[in-house]
Amino acid sequence: MKRFIIFFAITIGWIFCLVLPSTAQAPELREQLVYGLNVFNGRGYGGGFTPRTEDTIYLIADKDNAISARITLVYFWPITGKYMAGFQALNEEVEGTLEVLKGEKVIKALEKEDNSLYYPEGYYGEGFLFYKGEEAHAYHEKFKKAIEEYYKKIAEYQQAQTEYQKNFNDFLEEIKKRREAGEEIKKEEIEEKMPREPKPPIPPQFYVTPPVKDYIINLPVGHYKIRLRAEDGTIIQGSEKNLVLFTSRRTGGTGYEIIPGNRWTRRESCDDPSWIIYLAGKNTLYFNPFVQDEYNELYYNKLEDPQNRGREEKWRWVHTKSIKDVTLLFKKGEKILQRIERVPYYVKQLSGAELGYEIVEFNPEEMEMFGRQPTFEGYKLELSSTLQKTNYEINLEKKEGEFFPGGKREIRLVRKENAKSLYILSIFPLIVGLVVFVGRQRKLIPKE
Repeated sequence: MKRFIIFFAITIGWIFCLVLPSTAQAPELREQLVYGLNVFNGRGYGGGFTPRTEDTIYLIADKDNAISARITLVYFWPITGKYMAGFQALNEEVEGTLEVLKGEKVIKALEKEDNSLYYPEGYYGEGFLFYKGEEAHAYHEKFKKAIEEYYKKIAEYQQAQTEYQKNFNDFLEEIKKRREAGEEIKKEEIEEKMPREPKPPIPPQFYVTPPVKDYIINLPVGHYKIRLRAEDGTIIQGSEKNLVLFTSRRTGGTGYEIIPGNRWTRRESCDDPSWIIYLAGKNTLYFNPFVQDEYNELYYNKLEDPQNRGREEKWRWVHTKSIKDVTLLFKKGEKILQRIERVPYYVKQLSGAELGYEIVEFNPEEMEMFGRQPTFEGYKLELSSTLQKTNYEINLEKKEGEFFPGGKREIRLVRKENAKSLYILSIFPLIVGLVVFVGRQRKLIPKE
C-alpha cells in the first residue's frame, strides 16, 4: 500500500511538471477560417465552432441547423486539450455561397438567411421554435414591444408605489392621532381602510433571440461535403468540410435526471431501465423524468462539440423533453409507500460564516421570489434512515393503474457500513489500470 501511495504521488507530480510549464506560456494565436454552429441537439439549440483540425461537421437530419463561416484567432489550450476561438479579438464574417455536395455533384447552393429562436417559456424554459426570414423579424419585434410595454408598466408601478407609501404613512398618522385621542378603533376598520400595496408587473415570459444571418442546412440522413464559393467563383481556402447528417436509432425512451438534495448542482442520470439506484442512510432526491432518444455516441458527441471524442460502435441516450403530467410512485413490492407530484423548487443561498443553500418550494407570491423563475422542477422523494434496507422501486403513473412506459427503476437501500464496498468497486478499474501501467513500465526498463 505504501508503494502504491508513493507511485501515485510521483505520477501526480509528473503530470503537474508537464502541465504547469505549458500553461505559463502565452498560447500561439493563429488566424483561421472556422464554422460557427447553432445546431439542433434533440432538445434545443447549442453553439460551438469547428476549427481547422476537425474535417467533419455532424448535424441531426431533417432539422434546421444554422452555420456561419468566420475568420477568427484560434489557439490551443493545454488544460482542456482543445482549440479555443478568440472571437472577441477577431470575428470577421466570410462572404460567399455555401455549396452542398453529394459525391462530386453540387445539390444545393445556399445564401445566408435571417433566423432567430423563439422560447415560449423563456430562455431557460423548455420548448423552442426556429424562425427564418420575415417571421424571424416579426417575432423579434413582438418581443421588443412586450419589453417596452413591461418597462412602461414598471414606470407606472414605481409611481403607484410612491403614492402608496405616502397614503400608507398618512393612514398610520391618522390611526395614531385617533388612538391618542382615546378613540377605540376596530381591527375590521383598519383592514378595510388600509391602503393596498400595488403589485409589480410580471416581465414577458417568452424570449426571442435577435435575428442573425446564417446558412441554414436541412438535409436527410447521409454523407455530404460543404465548401464556400467566393463572388469571383473561386473556392475559399479552408472552407471544405465533410458533413454527416444522422438521426436517432430509438425514440420515446424514459430517462431520469436525479438531483441530490445535499449537492443539487451535481446531477446524475439514470437512463437505462436495467440500472439500479444505490442509496445509503437518509436521503432527499429530486427526480426529473424525461422522454429520451438514442443516438450514436460519436456522432452526438461531435454534434455537441466537434472536438469531442466518442465511439462509433456505442450509443447514448439524450433527454429531449420533460415528462410532467404524471405521478411518481415510490413502492415496495406491490405496496405504494408514497405518491409524489411534480413541484417547482427554488434554491436559496444562505448567508453567514458558512455558505450554503436551502431548497424550498417556489412560491411566486413571496416577495423574494416575485418576478423570478423556479431553479428547477421535480418529484421530491425523502428517504428516512429508518427505512428497511432492502429493494424498492419508483415508477411513473399517468393515471391510476396506468403506467408511463419505461419509467420503472429499482432502488436498493444499503447499510452505511456496507456502502464502502461500493466505493471499492468504483475505484477497482483504476487500480487495475495502474497495475497494468506499472507492469508495462517495468518491461520497458532495460536490465543492466
